[in-house]
Amino acid sequence: MDRFEDAKLRIKDATDLVALIESYLPLRPRGRLLVALCPFHAENSPSFTVYRDSQSYYCFGCGKTGDAFTWLMERDGMTFREAVEVLADRAGVSLEGVFRTGGQQAGPKGPDPYEALSEVAGFFQRVLLAPEAGGLARSYLEQRGLADAIGPWRLGYHPTPGALSKFAAEKQLPRDVLEAAGLLRNGREQFAHRVMFPIEDERGRVVGFGGRILPGAPTSDGDGDYKPPKYLNSPESPFFNKRRVLFGLHRTKQAGQRRIVVMEGYTDVIASHLAGFTGAVASLGTAFTREHSRALERYATQGLVLMFDGDRAGIQAAERAVRELANSMLPVRIAMMGDADGGAKDPADVVVARPGEDPELVTERRARFADVLDGAEDWLAVWFRLLRKRLDFAQSANVDAAANECAGILALVESPVRQSALLEQMARHLAVPAPSLERILKKRARPEARPAANPESTAPVAAPPATPLQRADHDVLACILAQPKLCDGLDVGAVDGLVVDVATLLTFAVEGAALGRDTTAEMMKYLMVRAAENPALQSLLALAHQRAMKMPEPANVLAGLLAGRRRLSGDAERRVLRQQLQDALAIGDQTRAAEIQNHLLSRLREDRPRRQSS
Repeated sequence: MDRFEDAKLRIKDATDLVALIESYLPLRPRGRLLVALCPFHAENSPSFTVYRDSQSYYCFGCGKTGDAFTWLMERDGMTFREAVEVLADRAGVSLEGVFRTGGQQAGPKGPDPYEALSEVAGFFQRVLLAPEAGGLARSYLEQRGLADAIGPWRLGYHPTPGALSKFAAEKQLPRDVLEAAGLLRNGREQFAHRVMFPIEDERGRVVGFGGRILPGAPTSDGDGDYKPPKYLNSPESPFFNKRRVLFGLHRTKQAGQRRIVVMEGYTDVIASHLAGFTGAVASLGTAFTREHSRALERYATQGLVLMFDGDRAGIQAAERAVRELANSMLPVRIAMMGDADGGAKDPADVVVARPGEDPELVTERRARFADVLDGAEDWLAVWFRLLRKRLDFAQSANVDAAANECAGILALVESPVRQSALLEQMARHLAVPAPSLERILKKRARPEARPAANPESTAPVAAPPATPLQRADHDVLACILAQPKLCDGLDVGAVDGLVVDVATLLTFAVEGAALGRDTTAEMMKYLMVRAAENPALQSLLALAHQRAMKMPEPANVLAGLLAGRRRLSGDAERRVLRQQLQDALAIGDQTRAAEIQNHLLSRLREDRPRRQSS
């Protein structure tokens, strides 16, 4: 266990959450529990509950949950590092060797972590610019149209393993900083032979690195069945909070941009800045979060545009972002890359100017890209457009499922005025009376509406899934928790129609399995960390864990659930094809009708063997 994780555990062991919260507001006993009026939303009767045994809190009204760290972050708007430092000072826990300074503790000997990482960034850039060592990497960047970014963005290249360790020893750089940044792991330099992108925080300090596998470099093709990931980012560390840091924000601030466009990759951001779209930033290794939104509120005075790739993963990321936007003070719009340029998947594919390319064509593509940004739709309208693709509103059960998803988002809204306005808009999109949606919201909010909830429980219990499809989704997650090795070969993006929160946790689970979290206990610890500051995910995870403990044969159950999901997806596609066939016949388009009929017959042949074997 590294120093940072050890320090967090020691601080939590030395902190009494009850005493901490009582320094802010009065708590009164209710049985073995302590309750108060919730500080995060308006209420007349206390639903904010503090569990002394588990040192956690949960509000049955608004769903806020967490521990001592999240209390300070939510209540006082602190960053995670600030919360750690305050609690360490309060508990008398030394942070020596964790941060440069911690409370009244003296910092470790050696350079500041940010200075050390800046030294490493300079080393990588010198390697990239070296005539022989960086030749292949420079050629790659030139082909991608990113050669002009090498200097301004401090791009670099990680050479053969051992070179970084030698450089760090010569410069006496602190090894623990390089380990925390993921540059060294168990003596291995895992970024070797990658193009390196320094990640800066909003103050311009290097806090981590992103690495892109270099085609043609040693180990780029992997070893046997192992294929290295195309992109690799530094992990969370005392100086790198992925839920807050946005790649390119420092440069966007310097450019004075007031309309900020959030993309998904650092190459997209760099290419956009080179093309004149200097409001581009990107999240790193995580979805767009509420912390990201808060960080941008000071700068995006002309609004925020979230741009997502046009593939399945981009669509799922757009749906996940909606939860994080529930309390955003910014006017937010969403643009999908599928609307930008034919088959282009990423912004970089559209805006970059490659060597030898006709300048007029580049200018035309960039103009179309600017039109997509200008024409971005309100986030709620886009979410409903994606929701209709996932759920057929012609079926009452799907309208009910959609209404429950809406209520889940509304429950996160802290402002009563904003919640009321969103409820009216959502009701119009659903074509249901607003009071009907309001009743669902109130039912979710009432503690008595949660039949599994035990007021003496030491942990919050999630509301049960509302529909059979949602129950099936939750069971998929429970199977993975019961047997984490089932993550091997699981393609979350290929599973159509998953509830957004389930898809998020499954994506995290696949990452955890890749890191060796192959037992239920280890996977739960990993997912609880990834779900930190997200009560909806934490609550869903608690329910799935309970189901996992009763799962008899997880592998067989998961196989059945995924097969059923494929059949449902096929049935929906066939319904659409049959309707298209009828439409083509009705207007006398025999050519189109023949094409659709052939496609329909092909799908029927594909599905028939699967049905016979089930």
